[in-house]
Amino acid sequence: MQYSKPSKASLQAAIAHHLPAAQAAGSFCELEGLSGGSLHVKIGDRELVARCQPQRPMPGVSLRRQYRALKRLPTGIGPEPVCLAEDWLIVEWLAGEVRTQPCAPHLLGDLLYRLHRQPLFGWRITLLPLLEHYWQRASPARRTLFWLRRLKQMKRAGEPRPLRLAPLHMDVHAGNLVHQPHALRLIDWEYAGDGDIALELAAVLAAAHTDGERLLRHYAQLSNIAVQTLRDGVTGWRPWVMMLMASWYECRWQQTRDKQFLTLADEAWSQLRVIND
Repeated sequence: MQYSKPSKASLQAAIAHHLPAAQAAGSFCELEGLSGGSLHVKIGDRELVARCQPQRPMPGVSLRRQYRALKRLPTGIGPEPVCLAEDWLIVEWLAGEVRTQPCAPHLLGDLLYRLHRQPLFGWRITLLPLLEHYWQRASPARRTLFWLRRLKQMKRAGEPRPLRLAPLHMDVHAGNLVHQPHALRLIDWEYAGDGDIALELAAVLAAAHTDGERLLRHYAQLSNIAVQTLRDGVTGWRPWVMMLMASWYECRWQQTRDKQFLTLADEAWSQLRVIND
């Protein structure tokens, strides 16, 4: 997603208006991430994260929906929302450690199961509009016949039938998992919405940040679903997830010209071709 250059002046004005107790001058630091567009804000002893409105919003993605999702979650899953101010979403900073090593399957399974037990957010995740959006935004030189054929096949077939609808995060990877002394929590809720639990698990396994088989077995036990049923559901979503990842990387390459996105896209296309064969 392409974000406008964060304006510290506009953020300071938003903080002064919506958080009058925090009007003292603060420090601002851009946060690393593949999407960008977020600032770490320190005002006295208080720490916040502010995300600006993207220049080119994607279908079904908005700051308002992120704010609504966070407002509906109980404490201990995501960050506490502070306010939605003009072009900024402001949330509390989550202190903790973001690790690069694989996450323990039982910890991740517990977190996902707790999220998936919450009431629905109220809007469905549909992948086809996103896939078509990424195709249109990608570099014409990178659009291949294989890509177009797969997109048409998916459109004809339609999305897999869900096993169980639940609120999903849909961007669970190492960089979005904050390890705290007695908890594991999720940040960056821009893609959140209601969808199939098997879709979320397929996306988690595609990120390859945990022992997939152990995660499925633990989650199946918690949710009282047969392991093979859950595994079959995840398998059905795997081509959709790999297509989504490859398309997103292609779109980000076109926007940034950062070669890391070409490498990631090529890896995703290779996996998708294996699935297709």
